[in-house]
Amino acid sequence: MSRLLAVAGHDLKQPLHVAMWAIERALQRSRDPEVAARLDIAAGALHRLGSELDDLARSSQLLDGPSVTHRTMLLDPLLAELASHWQGYAKSYGITLRFRRSSLAVVSDPALLMTILRNLVGNAIKYSRRGGTVLVGCRRVGRQVAIEVHDRGDGIPASRLATMFDAFDRAGREHAQQPGLGLGLTIVRQTAQVLQHAITVRSREGVGSMFSVTVPRASQEGAG
Repeated sequence: MSRLLAVAGHDLKQPLHVAMWAIERALQRSRDPEVAARLDIAAGALHRLGSELDDLARSSQLLDGPSVTHRTMLLDPLLAELASHWQGYAKSYGITLRFRRSSLAVVSDPALLMTILRNLVGNAIKYSRRGGTVLVGCRRVGRQVAIEVHDRGDGIPASRLATMFDAFDRAGREHAQQPGLGLGLTIVRQTAQVLQHAITVRSREGVGSMFSVTVPRASQEGAG
């Protein structure tokens, strides 16, 4: 399965790169603001698809033996990258995406931590209704930092919380803005286990959900 995912990801990214190149060329030549805006949304969607294929390939590699590189890094640039990655998608579906800036630094593998956060934010947007808000923020928890993703969606039934991290399980949330296979939280769980980062979930039906990943806190000296 891991080899199949790696090969499939490689093969799918080739036509994806061609499509991205074509859209970027069209963006450079377009003088119609409305057309340019739509092309920009399409380009963002393709970039996200590329990142999701990278996540699948990375997840399959973790099954064969983890390759993890921990280092100290500031959270603010990470949050800014997340914002640029998801802001256009959220706006196109009528979701307000907010990030609270943070001066904190953590110790983790940057690519793997981004995989976790990208999936948590993407899920929060996907399972929010139009007009909802997704908030991403950080708070100190002793010698650690909890990076939290809050949404005001319908919440998750208590009966589904135990299985929601299983592959292809969508926790009963069929009203999502976009269909999906239900692999995002499986990737989150596998990646968090390799990093030894705790994942926490709180959810109330009719109110919303909060997903967080807890990461060791570091001093800012030498971050980057």
